[in-house]
Amino acid sequence: MTYRTSCQLATLITVLILAISPCWGSDFRETESFAPVVEQTQAYAHQFGPERVLVVMDIDNTLLAMDSDLGSDQWFEWQEFLLDQQPDSPHLVGQNFGELLEVQGLLYAAHHMHPPEAEQPEQVQELQNLGVDTLVLTSRGDDYRAATLRELKRAGYDFAKTAPRISLFAGDADNPYETGSRFIPYNTETPAAFGLTAHEMKVFHLPDNPREVSYADGVLMTSGQHKGAMLLMFMHLVNKPYDAIIYVDDHGRHVSRVYDAMARRGLDVTTFHYTHEAARVKQFAYGDKQEVTRQWQAIDALLHGEASQPEVAEAAAP
Repeated sequence: MTYRTSCQLATLITVLILAISPCWGSDFRETESFAPVVEQTQAYAHQFGPERVLVVMDIDNTLLAMDSDLGSDQWFEWQEFLLDQQPDSPHLVGQNFGELLEVQGLLYAAHHMHPPEAEQPEQVQELQNLGVDTLVLTSRGDDYRAATLRELKRAGYDFAKTAPRISLFAGDADNPYETGSRFIPYNTETPAAFGLTAHEMKVFHLPDNPREVSYADGVLMTSGQHKGAMLLMFMHLVNKPYDAIIYVDDHGRHVSRVYDAMARRGLDVTTFHYTHEAARVKQFAYGDKQEVTRQWQAIDALLHGEASQPEVAEAAAP
């Protein structure tokens, strides 16, 4: 299987999942602009009251996009594909997934990001001013929290002010969640304690050994786990009833999983497949990867003392 075929297959799977999901008052939309997200938030706030609305947003290629392709979301997915399908590829930056994660962390720390649309931070603030709760739901792991919060702040986002408060023991005021700590999102033996059902565990194909997640400053870092399940878990820990959910993500598979999870609970949910960066992602997927490989090799040479700082600056320039 080629990387292009893999991308096409992922799109087909998304369409099939949406076709078989229940949809009580739910809506799936595709948009190149963030403006419809604000409009739908306004509509839900008017219909249900802002305190009953939760707006959930992804980070990569949704709230932020890498300034260069190296270290971008599309670059990371390509590297994952190579590890799985072409483990001998000269383009690989690591010999295993752990090494790939280390490189990704280095690139997050060294590189800057920007909002896909210049007005997005103001648009997010506009919907926050309505009084709704907001959540950033990312597949990134907690090891990347510092760089993530740095770039969100640098872009002009502030999610802490409208972040829901959670407790590791839902509804237990004497056991508040310790901000920033890591925790296991579910237990297969007692799924109800984490807001999940045994049937959902099966349908979502959740593994028996989940990875740790973390929540602080309105950002839930899920380490690549099922976003629909992670959102159900989070809503359980908030222990606050929501009537309407809005979800925004550039990845069709995440959009479909959240849509499916919320619709199964009978919630009003509007999911947005945000495609503003789609042309750039497609260009990378179908384009020559020699440039990003050259850039990484220059950085790697510096890390191993095989090149000078000026040489790397010239070679690694996008």
